[in-house]
Amino acid sequence: MKIAIIRKKYTFHGGAEGFSSSFIENLANDGHEIHIFAIKWQSETAHKNIHFHKVPALTFLSFLRDFTFAVSSYFMLRKERENFDIIQTHDKTLYQDIYRAGDGCHIEWLSQRWKRTGPAGKISIILNPYHWLILLLERAIFRGHRYKKIIAISEMVKKNIAENYGIPSSEIDVIYNGVDLDKYTPQNREVYRSEIRKKHRLSDKDFVVLFVGSGFERKGVPYLIEAVQSLPEQVSLLIVGKGKHPPVSPLAKGGTKGGSIGRNQNILFCGPQKEIQKYYAAADIFVFPTMYEPFGNVHLEALASGLPVITTKNSGASEIIKDGEHGFVVNKPETVEAIAGKIKSLMQDREAREAMGRNARSLAEEFTFEKHIGKIKKLYESIINE
Repeated sequence: MKIAIIRKKYTFHGGAEGFSSSFIENLANDGHEIHIFAIKWQSETAHKNIHFHKVPALTFLSFLRDFTFAVSSYFMLRKERENFDIIQTHDKTLYQDIYRAGDGCHIEWLSQRWKRTGPAGKISIILNPYHWLILLLERAIFRGHRYKKIIAISEMVKKNIAENYGIPSSEIDVIYNGVDLDKYTPQNREVYRSEIRKKHRLSDKDFVVLFVGSGFERKGVPYLIEAVQSLPEQVSLLIVGKGKHPPVSPLAKGGTKGGSIGRNQNILFCGPQKEIQKYYAAADIFVFPTMYEPFGNVHLEALASGLPVITTKNSGASEIIKDGEHGFVVNKPETVEAIAGKIKSLMQDREAREAMGRNARSLAEEFTFEKHIGKIKKLYESIINE
């Protein structure tokens, strides 16, 4: 098949972009001809079946970037419609056969944020033109029926789309993401655990909590820091990713230099990391107290690495994580005491923690890229046959 994939850009530290890259490479390895339409795409590997098409866009403001990308890609894809069997977008664009809602439902994210912010935050939401643009694009896709099929990456996202835009459930397929089980594996601990811990001046005896993600506010970093600070036990928290540091003083800035916050807790902002599998190997547990997350590839990466996962019901990944078996699911990110309690229980009960880690790996093995690609191909074939 000749498949066009639309995604604004690729960055190594972006979960959605990283998934798109792996997804594309898997399709190309399967013999399909893939054409990427993006502003910027810098894959580390060249592939004879992957072809890049630059989409012109004004990139100096996020509002202009997304608007001009949506408009430019519309005209480019409409013009080249005859050249492709399937056109699939991973962004909010205006011309596609399949809209993959990998970023979830923006109106639902704003709703969750609205509940948790004060008057100044609400005014910021209302006055931000970027939100209005994304809502306009989202409405154009769903209400304008600019798709043949929608892929939701969790039942939560499917429900969000159906409830907010009145889309029939028959038009939405839930297809969970896949994970690279060779890259993310418990065996990495033997290879990388000491390396990363030494890099951040941590001993083998330190209890290490890991967070991975960009966009700290949405993904609950302030709540995680508060939870860790409330613990009387010594904990080290590694925060990997890109985002605005939460308003906690003093902050442990500078990544490898480290720092101490609150009750003698070691909280390290490590920045984006290319070899993220090494950080999973260095950790004891993974915590992701998000306000809103469609699914989050980091959940699968942590599970595949053999880490118990603590997340919230506001994440699509909570649908596959059984509370007390693969980790814990708390109701809301602001329930800081509950998050702290789960961290403490895993810290104190090594046997339970290791059992959950084994269960986590077994769960991740159900979400291979092979299964994911198989479901995608089946969807492609059904659309082509129609």
